[in-house]
Amino acid sequence: MDRSKGARKHHRTVWIIVIVVVAAFALRFWFLGQKETLASIRSVQESEGKPVEVAAVARGDLEVWTTLAGTVEGCFQYPAVSTNSIPVLEVVKHEGDRVKKGDVLIRLEKTAPNPMLHSYNRAKAVYDDALTESKRIRALYEEGAASKQMLDKAELALEVARSDLVNASESVNITATHAGIVMSVTAEEGEIANAYEPLMWIANTDSVKIVFDAGSRQAMALEVGQRAVWSSRGTGFSGSGYISKLDLSADPKTHLVTGEACFSNGGGKLMPGLLVSFTALTGESRNVLKIPTRALIESKEDGYRVFVAEPAVDGRYRAVLKKVETALIAGDEVEIASGLEEGELVVQFGQTLLNDGDLVKIVRGGEGM
Repeated sequence: MDRSKGARKHHRTVWIIVIVVVAAFALRFWFLGQKETLASIRSVQESEGKPVEVAAVARGDLEVWTTLAGTVEGCFQYPAVSTNSIPVLEVVKHEGDRVKKGDVLIRLEKTAPNPMLHSYNRAKAVYDDALTESKRIRALYEEGAASKQMLDKAELALEVARSDLVNASESVNITATHAGIVMSVTAEEGEIANAYEPLMWIANTDSVKIVFDAGSRQAMALEVGQRAVWSSRGTGFSGSGYISKLDLSADPKTHLVTGEACFSNGGGKLMPGLLVSFTALTGESRNVLKIPTRALIESKEDGYRVFVAEPAVDGRYRAVLKKVETALIAGDEVEIASGLEEGELVVQFGQTLLNDGDLVKIVRGGEGM
């Protein structure tokens, strides 16, 4: 029995040794293969060049757009107020209602709470009496029984009574002075409408403003008058406007700068109260040389450099390292102020493996070369 166990143990040991030897040979052959592969890649690159992707230096326009967000408000909005402290009889218009100039917004009690204020009923009675008297005197004047002076006096009294009636009517019927949409209502039926306190806010929404807050980096790029654009994904709705206002200082607590952007709103899609994002054109360059931003190689000592694939005498290309001066950076493109010429081929992929003067093989890019 002990012999059987010893034999099995011996066989296991032999198999383990065989497996280790085979693995060692396999690993050695794999390393040799890798070395041969690397040697093969290096030899190909030395003879044909290191593979790179290039882009042609082109002339065109660059734009930088900054994204902002804010709340929609009417560019022109005004309050409906009462000139007297009178109880509210009826709130005629409510939030969201569209109103025209002259529409009644709120009706107040017709009886004045004290003699110092306009009383609609009293003004109406005085006007009716003045109208009757004016008609009577005119009839007498036309028959020669009243003088011109008496007629003038009666008609003047009628005009005064008409003016008082209008004032009294305005005190009990608060009307819209401009067309727009009712934004908010603070008046409630049965409560006292305090004199000259807003009872309702109306906004003209033919044009609106988006009130926004901008962080430090955004604020430094913003200027009044810059073009602004809003759009709604999936709906096709959009509109253009401009930055209309920027505060002169940032909020000391939030460190944000408040601004406004005005937009035309003929379709009424920008409803007051909505939170809307938009973009502002904060930088632009026209008809300038530009290359992909990814082609830049940043140097802490002297700015930016790029590798240019220049044709050699044998028809192949070599990488030449050039220093460049940049200007406007617009996302994935950058303006080149100096150091390159239109049509040159800059390396945008593969430059990390290059040295100045290396032979390169263009595998992609450089359309039109």
